[in-house]
Amino acid sequence: MPTLVASNPSGRRSDESDLSAVKTLRKALAILDAAAAAERPLTVAEVAIRAGVTRPTAHRLIQTMVGAGYLAQNPDDSRITPGYSVLMLAGSLLDTDQIRLESLPHLDALAHTTGERVSLGIMHRHQMLYLAGVEKPSLPTIFSRFGKTMPAHTSAMGKAILAHLPEVELARFLRDVPLDRLTQSTITDEAALRAELAEVRREGIARDRGEATPGTYCLGAAILVHDAPVAAVAVIGRAIEPLMAFKDDVKHTAEVIAHVLGRGA
Repeated sequence: MPTLVASNPSGRRSDESDLSAVKTLRKALAILDAAAAAERPLTVAEVAIRAGVTRPTAHRLIQTMVGAGYLAQNPDDSRITPGYSVLMLAGSLLDTDQIRLESLPHLDALAHTTGERVSLGIMHRHQMLYLAGVEKPSLPTIFSRFGKTMPAHTSAMGKAILAHLPEVELARFLRDVPLDRLTQSTITDEAALRAELAEVRREGIARDRGEATPGTYCLGAAILVHDAPVAAVAVIGRAIEPLMAFKDDVKHTAEVIAHVLGRGA
């Protein structure tokens, strides 16, 4: 006689299985984020702490991601770093991202005009995420790379974007994101930051006076498409005063990129 399989009309077991899978995925992504954000290779214990998971869970998920190439583990000390499979995703994104592709020639022109390093960034998860840059070989101490993140309130690009957010979005940012101090120049007071953002809106230019990295100064302007800040561009140097000579060039570059992007929107 054939075995009868009981039906599960409520779908309860399936729902519980799906929920468990989602939780596991979130933990794996937290581990990947922790490895990507670290400035040095991490031990499994350090990954677990930064990702907010137990050490056994971290070990199990790390081994899975190492096997898939998204994490790498040093055979000598077992420390964890991002793996090469991440580059496949990043490369695909960089090669197809419209903001980056449309901006590159204009970033190059701005770098030649100013003789300084130029960067392009977007707001991602309440931080500035660098999408592109044109390097200046004579300034090797200034560190910028694709995928680097920076607290938005400490950077010229971040302040340029924050200044043009609708009030409800700015209020949400200020509620959810601590204004942590990175240098002695970092703005950590909400009223002071709001006052500076109002000045950015009036002038169309934002300043980083060594607020993210000591000795690094920036001018930034928002790229506004239909009045929405989709990205920002910045020029970077060793002092703010020489950069001010190029404020109109920075604003013009942002406007040109916005025009190009707006045509396709």
